[in-house]
Amino acid sequence: MSFKKIDKEFCLTDNSVNVYGYRLLTEGLELNRFQPTIGFLMHNRDNGVAVRWEDFRIDGDKLYAKPVINVSRFPHLVEEIEAGFYAGASVGKIVALELSDDDTMKIEGQTGVTVIKWFPREASIVDLPGNYSALAQLYDECNNILYDLSDKKQETTKKSEMKKIEFTTEQLQLLNLSDNASDEQIGVALKNLADKAKRVDAAEKELQDLKAETTKTKVKEILEKGMTEHKLTKELADNLEKDYAGNPDALKKLVDSIAPQTRVANPKDAKTPTDLPEKFRGKSFNDLYVSGQLDELKADYPDYYETLKNKK
Repeated sequence: MSFKKIDKEFCLTDNSVNVYGYRLLTEGLELNRFQPTIGFLMHNRDNGVAVRWEDFRIDGDKLYAKPVINVSRFPHLVEEIEAGFYAGASVGKIVALELSDDDTMKIEGQTGVTVIKWFPREASIVDLPGNYSALAQLYDECNNILYDLSDKKQETTKKSEMKKIEFTTEQLQLLNLSDNASDEQIGVALKNLADKAKRVDAAEKELQDLKAETTKTKVKEILEKGMTEHKLTKELADNLEKDYAGNPDALKKLVDSIAPQTRVANPKDAKTPTDLPEKFRGKSFNDLYVSGQLDELKADYPDYYETLKNKK
């Protein structure tokens, strides 16, 4: 395995307020209980140990140490640190031995507790100190959660973001309320307005669906009538149904303008007796029946067949 010590001090902690609104007192740090002095990358234990800390020193309220990087598992981390991509360190899995919510111990900007005595389970290399995934919770020595700071922060943030909405006289009049309407009355009026809006939306959708269904029915009726009157083939009707799906009025005008077509079963129907083959000429209906050619005449020259049949 390969390791490399970086001759650069990182500040692991101080007395300032962290991103969760609480602070750790450096004078209460029991450094001897931080064993082994290891850490991860961005507090991610799943990827393995990234660093071991050495040369601890305290200057005022700041705790400094130098990292020994596990190059075998994190081959690029040394270069990334030296290039400034990872420029911070952050203590994680804080074991709080004593904490206080006493306001006299809080400093400006502090909304959470003051951790009086403590030690970390690890200290990670991070991009930004005060990493969110590391400091959200405080634990006791048995690894039980003492204080969930992420929940406290969210609760505090939500409360700070809540604002009282002031309605103007005009807005209250739109709600049919007087200027001295209570918050409860305004809430009821707003709920009624929201419910009414939902009903209107539902009714509009119902109406749109009904219009669409009516339009579809009209289009089909026009096309069926056009086919019955021999104005449209099935193929043409199918194409028109797509093209005029939402415009039955225009479709009706188009179909009305089409003249009925005479359907011819066979192009040879237009033949005249002078075009008949020699084998059919001069023969009567009975002659062709006797010779067995009547069916052939009927199939190829239906008009002439009908003529002979009528004469018979």
